[in-house]
Amino acid sequence: MYDKGTWNDKRCDELSAAVCINATGPNHTFVFISQNMTWAEAQSYCRANHRDLASVRNEAENQQIKDLVPPGQKVWIGLFRDSWKWSDGTNSSYTYWNDYEPNNIAGKEACVAANIDPHGKWEDWNCDTTAAFICYGE
Repeated sequence: MYDKGTWNDKRCDELSAAVCINATGPNHTFVFISQNMTWAEAQSYCRANHRDLASVRNEAENQQIKDLVPPGQKVWIGLFRDSWKWSDGTNSSYTYWNDYEPNNIAGKEACVAANIDPHGKWEDWNCDTTAAFICYGE
C-alpha cells in the first residue's frame, strides 16, 4: 500500500515497512512497523509480535491504515497472490523460493523442484522435466 491508500503488487523479496493487525475478539487495531523487511519477514514479524499482516476488509479500514503510513512510505499488507497447491490438493501457506523464482519462463513452469544446493530453495520447472524425487509415507 502506498501512503495515499492505493495498492500495488510487487516482488515479495523487496524491502518495505509493514502494517500489522492486533485483534482481540471483534476489536482490532493496526500497527505501523517502520523496519524494512521482505513480505515473508513482515508476515513472520507480525505473527510473532501482533496477530498478522493487516487485512483490509473495507474502505474504513483502508483509511485507518492510510492514516498510519508516513508520507512517501510504502508498506506491506497481508494480501498476496499464491495459487500454488500441493499434489494432494491442499493449499500452500509455506514457500521457500530461490531468488527470482517463481519465474514461469515461457509460461511453461507449473511444477516445483527443490534445488539441492546449500540452501535447498525452490524453483518452478516445466512439469515434463525428468528429475529425482522424494516421497513420504505414513
